Amino acid sequence: MARYSINKGVGKSVEVKGLRAQYFIYAVIGIVAAFVVFFILSFIVGQVPSLIVAILCLVINVSLCFYLNNKFGERGLVQFYAAKATPDRISIHKRLYRIIGDKNEN
Repeated sequence: MARYSINKGVGKSVEVKGLRAQYFIYAVIGIVAAFVVFFILSFIVGQVPSLIVAILCLVINVSLCFYLNNKFGERGLVQFYAAKATPDRISIHKRLYRIIGDKNEN
């Protein structure tokens, strides 16, 4: 049985077989989801088609995790979605006299 070292040092993220941090978690969640899909579909349509669908889901998930890991890096995916969530411009919907008006009026 092969042994894989997971601990890379204090303060560094987990890395297993090249997958870092959240991509490793995404891969594990995808593997569990593929097993769930297999067991649910095996009762409905049979084992052979459900096995093909589960393996297809597994391959797509793991290859997508490796692709995102290579493209964005450890924290790049979060930064990418944060940059997409920022607004293009700030709009003020108050009237101009309310903005510049006297603040001490009651």
